[in-house]
Amino acid sequence: MKTRAALLALGLILPGIANAGQEDQIRATLNRPEIMGTRWGLLVEDKAGHVIASIAPDERFQPASNTKVFVTTSVFAAMAQGPFPNLGTQVRLEPGAKGMRNVVLVGKGDAMLSDRADCTRDCLAQLADAVAASGVRRVGDVIGDDSFMPFERWVISGRLRPGTRMVVSALTLNDNEFSILVRPAAAENSPASAEMPDLAPEVTLVNQVVTAPAGTRAEVHAELIPGERKIRLFGTLPLGGRAETLHFDMDDPADVVAIHFARLLRARGITVTGKVFPRHAPVSTGDLLATSPAAPETPALATLTPPDVIEDLTLTAKQSQNLHAHLFLRKLALAQGLAPTTPAGLSVLYANLAKVGLPRWSYDFYDGSGLSPDNRITPRAMVTYLHWVDSQPWAAQWQATLPIAGVDGTLAWRFKGTPLAGNLHAKTGTLLAANALAGYMTAASGKELVFAIYANDRPGSAPSVLPAMDAALAVIAAGN
Repeated sequence: MKTRAALLALGLILPGIANAGQEDQIRATLNRPEIMGTRWGLLVEDKAGHVIASIAPDERFQPASNTKVFVTTSVFAAMAQGPFPNLGTQVRLEPGAKGMRNVVLVGKGDAMLSDRADCTRDCLAQLADAVAASGVRRVGDVIGDDSFMPFERWVISGRLRPGTRMVVSALTLNDNEFSILVRPAAAENSPASAEMPDLAPEVTLVNQVVTAPAGTRAEVHAELIPGERKIRLFGTLPLGGRAETLHFDMDDPADVVAIHFARLLRARGITVTGKVFPRHAPVSTGDLLATSPAAPETPALATLTPPDVIEDLTLTAKQSQNLHAHLFLRKLALAQGLAPTTPAGLSVLYANLAKVGLPRWSYDFYDGSGLSPDNRITPRAMVTYLHWVDSQPWAAQWQATLPIAGVDGTLAWRFKGTPLAGNLHAKTGTLLAANALAGYMTAASGKELVFAIYANDRPGSAPSVLPAMDAALAVIAAGN
């Protein structure tokens, strides 16, 4: 039988828990046979910094969307120093060919722009109304201009999966996502139907989905080639089966916004005589930390007012919104007078972490959302940082943006019916083989605890580790 010293060396003993029965519970919970192979990191401390539980606190883990903790808190810290950039989308009329005026939509990083049917504010239609109200009835080109920020289809680490809404542009729409609904036909071997947003004539949908015999497994795939305005659907849907909804990242958001805007202009009786296309900033090999580019000289015909920054931060944290988080990283750079680029935003983030005193080896970040699998953090670094956050004058405001266990956001369905429901405020994190949770919880005694727990390297054949993660935190809360 292994000694306590040996178990402690292996990271299987939680040194702050005096009750051996609780140690056994947590050890059994985190080392269930069905999730063996998962690498665990855990640190729980009280508000005074006394260690309650610890497993591999100085090993580096993929934090997934725990990365958003550092971005959103850095925004709160920046707001405490002065106004934070919150620039709205503009529409401008610029001189075009043959005496025509071109319509230009200029994005400044507003992540909330929408043209969904239920939009009531920050709506693309408001800018179309402004063009119509100006008396213009014929325009040349319609241009989506996102040159205020570099256009990134992928962030710097380059290893992101599709379907994550992380094509980053200063001009965004509907969270840079759209959907196609595919339904089986009424007869076998007949083409399935496909419905997509009204992007015609600029976007071509090639539907090759066939209706297969009843009972056949649904296999519907899509092909969207970067730089092409063509979507190809292929595969099968079973006869009598349910419809499938496919979600797409916009390959080029500024292009899609221009297409949507041209459609809105036509609906208002405005003739578009020219082309519809995006305008990106030229690729530069220069200093990406330089001051931001000067605004174009053409005055704006109309400018939208984005929602409040804290409202966007709350949505970002509670829904774990990837695009919004990465745009906030860029705006951090802008707030410091730097170009709104990913490298510049990371330089600001790293400067903040250095001020807190986190060892440089304890973290690495490549994006603002946590989608990069190359991001790293140690449990101790996260808990240390959360202690620092708790000491800031804006701490309560930031904590209010976090998901609440059993109540809302990405924790709405977790901890329901347990004592931690309503008593745990934390940021989740999920990647293919990584889960994370870090924040604050109230123990059974009423003691406030700061915690970070990470599960990495879960085998592909293993079930979710979330039940084990939640059970371990419940045991710690019950015993303190």
